[in-house]
Amino acid sequence: MRSAKEYKAIREEIYRFIGAYITKHVYAPSNKEIAEAVGISGTTVHRHLIDMIDEGILETDAEPGTQRAIRIRNTQVVKRRKKSE
Repeated sequence: MRSAKEYKAIREEIYRFIGAYITKHVYAPSNKEIAEAVGISGTTVHRHLIDMIDEGILETDAEPGTQRAIRIRNTQVVKRRKKSE
């Protein structure tokens, strides 16, 4: 079992990865992508995501288990247009 400090560090890493991924791709990463990036199992990712949603850190309006349906609370993604040359 992980210590509270390890648990918090993993959550922070998941949060940062999700934010960076959404910024780059304009949609959320899959649980598998999060697991691979953070180096934890998909089950552990799922547990952390559920906890973060319950605590209001992340949000979703999708059915449980829907992929790529999470977002960071109180943020909005705006896709930028490339400048014409």
